[in-house]
Parts: sequence; C-alpha cells; structure tokens
Amino acid sequence: MTYTSYAELAAAETEGVDYERRSDVPTGATWAAIAIHGGGIEPGTGEVAAAVAGSDWAYYEFAGIKPSGNSALHIESDLFDEPICVALVAASTRTVAIHGMTGDAGVPAVAIGGLDDELADRIRHNLVQQGFTIATAGAEIAGTNPANICNENASGAGVQLELSYALRQSFFPGGDLSRESRESGIHTAAFDAFVLAVRSAYEGLGLVAVSAVNSSRYTLITAPGADVDLVATVATDVVAAGGSIYAALVARYADTSNSYLARVEFTTGGALNLTIRKRVGGAESAIGGTYSTGLTYAAGTRVWARFQLSGTTLRAMVWLVGGSKPTVWQIEQTDSDLATAGSVGTRTILSVSNSNSLPVTVSWGQFRDLAYPQVWTATRSVNGVTKAIPDGSSVQLAAGPVRAL
Repeated sequence: MTYTSYAELAAAETEGVDYERRSDVPTGATWAAIAIHGGGIEPGTGEVAAAVAGSDWAYYEFAGIKPSGNSALHIESDLFDEPICVALVAASTRTVAIHGMTGDAGVPAVAIGGLDDELADRIRHNLVQQGFTIATAGAEIAGTNPANICNENASGAGVQLELSYALRQSFFPGGDLSRESRESGIHTAAFDAFVLAVRSAYEGLGLVAVSAVNSSRYTLITAPGADVDLVATVATDVVAAGGSIYAALVARYADTSNSYLARVEFTTGGALNLTIRKRVGGAESAIGGTYSTGLTYAAGTRVWARFQLSGTTLRAMVWLVGGSKPTVWQIEQTDSDLATAGSVGTRTILSVSNSNSLPVTVSWGQFRDLAYPQVWTATRSVNGVTKAIPDGSSVQLAAGPVRAL
C-alpha cells in the first residue's frame, strides 16, 4: 500500500523493526539536511544527508530498516508530516533534502529542485565545478509545491536534490548499496566531493580547485583602505601529501609580485603552522618566524584565519572553527615595504613537492573585513563584471583557478 501520512504508516509499521527516525540538532543550527526516504527506501540518501549536515547543521533521516520491501515506507514529499521532521525543518532557515530518483539509465547525475533558487544556484555551481552531471528536474521531482517538506522551513523555500541510482552507487566501494556497505562508514572520493560541493554553499563558501603544484590561485577584491582586519574560514579536502598545502589571507595586493600574506600551512603531518610573509618585487620572504599552532587538521577541518594591518604593524592568528579563539595575536611584526591599499583576498598554492591527486580543493568562506562593514565593489577577474556587496555582508569568494568575484 501507499501511505499518505506518518500516522497511517505508524499504525501499520513497527518503529525500531521496520523503520527508524534519526535526528540531531546542534546548538545554534539554522541549516538542515534531511532524507525522508533514507535507509533502504532510497539507499544512500541518508548517508549523504548525515555527511552534509556534519556537526553544525540539523540532521533528520526517516530510514527503512526492513530486510526487504522498504519502498513500501515511502511517503510523498508533499505529504510527509512526521512531527520530528516537521519541527526540525520549521526551525531551519535553509533546508537541503536528499532524495533518490529512478529512470536514470545508469547515468550518475543529480537533479536540483525546490523553491530556494539562490541556494540551488550556488549548489549547482559547486557541483559542476566538482565535475558532477546536472539532470533536468521533471515536474514530479521539481520540489516546487510549497507543501513539500523541504519548503516548509522558516524561509518558505528549500532545495531538493534528486540523486540517480548510478550516482548513489558511485558513492560506495564497488557500487554496493547494501545496508552493511552503507553503514560501514566507507565512502568513495565521489561521495566526499559531492558532500563538499553541497556544504560549500553554506555561508557563502567558495571552492578553489588547484590543479598544479607551485601555481597560485588568487581571489581578490579592491580594499577600501590600507589598514584592514581580514577574517575567513578555510579547509582542505585532503591531508597534504608529499608537501604542504598553503592558504593565505592577502592584503595590500598591488600585483602578483607585491603583497602581504598571512599564510596557514596545512602540513603533511596534519599540523597547522602560521607565518606572515611579503612579496616585494616578486621575491617572497617570511617576516619573522613560523608559529606552530599546536592544532591538527583532517580533510574538511575548518579553521579561522585573521590578518590585521595597521600602519606598519602586521598581526595574525589561527584557530579551529568551534574552538577557542586566541586571546592574543600569535604573530605580530612590523614592516614598511608595502603601504598602499591595493586589493585584499586569498591565495591558495600547493608546495612544489606536493603529491596529492589533483585537483586539490580548498574551500574559503565567511570572508570579511572587520574594519570596513560597508559596500564594496567586486570585479570578476575573468570577465571584468562588477558586483556590489551589500552593507555589512560577507564577501562570497568564487571557485576555480585565478578567479575572483
């Protein structure tokens, strides 16, 4: 039979035997990832939703756990009224629902729907950057009904991602979508790339795909003044191998040969180091020594970086997202070689000895200048298009090689 409500399903099925309701709401979470057809109903969707949610999004999964016949537990998205999920979604401002679609003829693809067009566009952009195929969402999976559970959040609009069977198979070794395989916690690189692409739409994250060693990737925006106080989060999709991965906040940038850098080093041993550096006339050097933060990272670990310039004084610090912010600057130096405003932004580069499989993807987010909460104009380096940044907002950095807003 086809159930038209949770009450109808619960009267006929046994919780803990036929299905499970899984949820988690971290303190302060405003985004949610849900899979209402998880477990064996649409295999793989629950695992993706849990990974997208991570430790800072709300997470919900309605999981079929029968040995077989889980498809009978399918309640249409427009009718899904399970109370835990309804309350969790209602408390969120942005919602991403993960589903499985059929009829894909073996093509690993994802269809994007829902009423949150702005978030859907960001996710689509990130998925394309990661090499995923985007399918057209037909009327039956477009997610445009306001009653669709993904759209029942505080904003009245969510995103629905429909993953083809072949795509979900690609997320697990050997294409094995059995319960044992899914619950093993072992995923493929395609799984990690998909999750990264979706999560990178969170709070305006931008992906920088570095496809060559010793080749800088800049994202830049014109600064309102020479004295700035930059802050951003950054993470890598891998632990560095062979040589370090470097992610730096950039200030007083005149050109590729002249700028100041607060550089976070993601080492091959999983440690995080910090240096303040300068490029003058094309020659790069450290200003002072290297600060060992004592922090460690794994693939996806997000860290805060802050870089403050006031006259000839340069200060920097690094700390883990969700961790304790340092009470004093970890590095403080003076230098007078570069005095004019120029541009600010980020630089990403791989050590010449780095041996990670390419591209290495570094995600930047929540970039802003604490000293200037005002309107800026961003210029896209590829085509010269300018865009105003609203007062007090963060700057969303774009993905890809040598590309700014």
